[in-house]
Amino acid sequence: MKKSILLILSISLLVFSCGKKTGKETTEEQILSVKVEKLITGHIEDRVKYLGNIEANNEVLVYSLIPQKITSIQADVNDIVKKDQVLATVKNVEVKQGLLQAEAGVSSAKAQLENIKTEWERTQKLYEQQAISKAQFDAVKAQMEAAEAGVKQAEAMLKSTNEQYENSFIKSPIAGVVSARNYDMGDQTSPQMPAFTVVDMEKVKIKVDLVEEELHKVKEGAKAYIEVKGMEGREFIGKVHRVHPTVDPLTRTVTAEILVDNADLKLRPGMYAKVNIVTESSDNALLLPNHAIIEKTYRQWQGGEVTNAEIIVAKYCYIVKDGKTVKVDLKTGISNAQYTQILEGLSTADDVIVIGQHNVSDNQDVKIVND
Repeated sequence: MKKSILLILSISLLVFSCGKKTGKETTEEQILSVKVEKLITGHIEDRVKYLGNIEANNEVLVYSLIPQKITSIQADVNDIVKKDQVLATVKNVEVKQGLLQAEAGVSSAKAQLENIKTEWERTQKLYEQQAISKAQFDAVKAQMEAAEAGVKQAEAMLKSTNEQYENSFIKSPIAGVVSARNYDMGDQTSPQMPAFTVVDMEKVKIKVDLVEEELHKVKEGAKAYIEVKGMEGREFIGKVHRVHPTVDPLTRTVTAEILVDNADLKLRPGMYAKVNIVTESSDNALLLPNHAIIEKTYRQWQGGEVTNAEIIVAKYCYIVKDGKTVKVDLKTGISNAQYTQILEGLSTADDVIVIGQHNVSDNQDVKIVND
């Protein structure tokens, strides 16, 4: 019996001694492996996101100045037109005849004036030589003045008739694209209905409604990035052209207008757009990946009432120095989807833990493994 007990104890001691590890091996297993990165420098922007509809920068309703029948149409919807280009013509036969008569009237009045000028010059010389009476001189002078007045009257009639003739041509007051045509051949034009609508498409504008909390961030002239459904992958660049001065009392928002160059006419009124307005930017900023930053939120009592407390968000990270972790408090600036600007706490020489940072504490032994 004693021999059996001794045998069991011997086997237990053997098993225990085989399973036991050295202190050195245990320490090595406890050292955590981490991945580190150094800060980079670059450009970073802070943006606010809004949605809006694309509108023409300038939209003009073109009316016929003469209520007459349409006799020809020279432009249609989607046509690109120049300033003063003829879009359509209304009936102008009578006006054209009146124009020809007015032109003839001017020619006749000028010819009559030339004839009287010759007589007037002869009369002046005779009067200076006292060869004719004052009454004869005054009579020729009156004829000369009447002839001059006749020319002016004929020229005024020609100008008026020519304006009427020009008004028979419906012209575009701006360069742009025809977005609407409201008459067909033979239709009678009316002062109440525009003949055409022409929109300026070289630039388009997008109106967005800024919330009060972000109003102070958006400045006129700020850069804006525009994305449009159906053109994924292409980013248009615009700028904030105008921020309206008043707040809508119902929505508590302020309207801002963004102008976008549209030389290739890809952007069209009515399109739905995503707008990212740059509110702040920095060049040569120290940038750290967002996932390397750890945040701790706590309440700080301000005194007085128990509820009088301010929510504080502390940001920090861990760096590796001489094989040990060092906790570093951070002062941050601009953030985007990937990086955060570091204002205080780090330099480009620091090895910042980017993987494993949530599993370490301050002054802990770690091993850098960046593979």
